Amino acid sequence: MKILHPKQAIIALDFDSYEEASLIVKNLNPEKFRLKIGKQLYSNEGPKVIEKFNKKGFEIFLDLKLHDIPNTVYKSLKNLFNHKIWMTNIHLFGGEDMMDAAVQAKRETQCETLLVGVTVLTSLNEDDVKKMGFGMGISDLVEILSFQAKKNDIDGVVCSAKEVSNLKENLGKDFITVTPGIRINEDKNDQARVVTLKEAVKTGSNFIVLGREITNSKNIPKMIKKVESYII
Repeated sequence: MKILHPKQAIIALDFDSYEEASLIVKNLNPEKFRLKIGKQLYSNEGPKVIEKFNKKGFEIFLDLKLHDIPNTVYKSLKNLFNHKIWMTNIHLFGGEDMMDAAVQAKRETQCETLLVGVTVLTSLNEDDVKKMGFGMGISDLVEILSFQAKKNDIDGVVCSAKEVSNLKENLGKDFITVTPGIRINEDKNDQARVVTLKEAVKTGSNFIVLGREITNSKNIPKMIKKVESYII
């Protein structure tokens, strides 16, 4: 059953080096997939890794989850927006002043990079959130953070696919949702709020992040072809 639109799928490059990541990327078609570069790869390789994968034709989601005082986030994004990045993110727990600073950096650089906000990590469950002192459930917390994000001109959020339907209903279908914690098989690993690939697409999620099920597979080309079988 083909249910994914081309380039809706984002492959997470959770590696230490460009060389390791390239072993996966060589099996990917840039017309069908985007790449996610997170702290692990970026902290070792720096901005040059973005340029290297850009040259191979890939659009990059730079996943650094910036969370700091507004001025620091503003200056960091001003630097990052000088690179060819399709999408990047901040952590919404930084507050509305930080969101404003992030949006200001985007406007001043006049870039078209999508700016999304992380709500609640998909590795956290209801008990984790309770222990952190929140007097509400995850779905309510995600909704509040998402409303703040939209009010402050953030393009969308990173959330669990379990929360997408509610957000689309309340914030509109144009509000972008990026959903990690997607499983082709049923293994959860260290994720808590996970759904299958088919379930994620049915919720209306805009972009789906796939990681270790591909990168840790014993037969990576076969697993990639399995994902491609979902692509229109």
